[in-house]
Amino acid sequence: MRNYKVYVLNWKEKILCLGITAGLAGAVSWLFYHNRCMMASSVILYLPVKRAFSRHLLKKRKGEMLFQFKEILQMAVTALKAGYAMENAFVHAREEFVKLYGEEAVMAREFAYINHQVKLNVTLESLLEDLAERCGIEEISSFSQVFGFAKRSGGDFLKIFQNSADKIRQKAEIKREIEVVIAAKQMEMNIMNLVPFGILAYVGITSPEFLEPLYGNWLGIGIMTAALAVYGCACWLAEKIVDIQV
Repeated sequence: MRNYKVYVLNWKEKILCLGITAGLAGAVSWLFYHNRCMMASSVILYLPVKRAFSRHLLKKRKGEMLFQFKEILQMAVTALKAGYAMENAFVHAREEFVKLYGEEAVMAREFAYINHQVKLNVTLESLLEDLAERCGIEEISSFSQVFGFAKRSGGDFLKIFQNSADKIRQKAEIKREIEVVIAAKQMEMNIMNLVPFGILAYVGITSPEFLEPLYGNWLGIGIMTAALAVYGCACWLAEKIVDIQV
């Protein structure tokens, strides 16, 4: 089964990365160096752009998977309260989930596989542990451990299951609320990240002689390179500030 800890870009996403890299390389070579040859050397930006884009898409996919897992758990709790056995509760939960999110949703595919393996006498707890291992999501891993412990130890299984599902639901909702709160700040950050490029473009178009001493000589190249390095560090720091882990 699929390993969700690593995000593999498809060909469309790779083309998008190439476009972003080309645009960024063109902006850097023109605004900071006024040298077309620098654009060729700027293709090395493809690797960091690809890594950053992959991290962004991986984080987005994990958020969607946690939300979907939370939805299936809530549906399974409802099925258990209605008198379904545990294995049948997940079958019923997936059927209800597919009605809302479709067959192509990640958890729809995963629980189709889990339900099929349960019919082949594979234990549900081992399948959930495998899912948690492949996802790399803390909440799913914690749930699989609690689920396995509850199945082995007995007790009020429904209450344990419901409490675990409620905690995952609360944490998923908190994460969504935080994302909404910081969305505006992220937009401000993105705008601020573009300000240096805007200033250089404005000055370069309206008063090109003002920046002329910085182009075509080693001192100017050194100053621009240092400024570019400081700018890159500032962007990295801003990204870390808004990357809030719950």
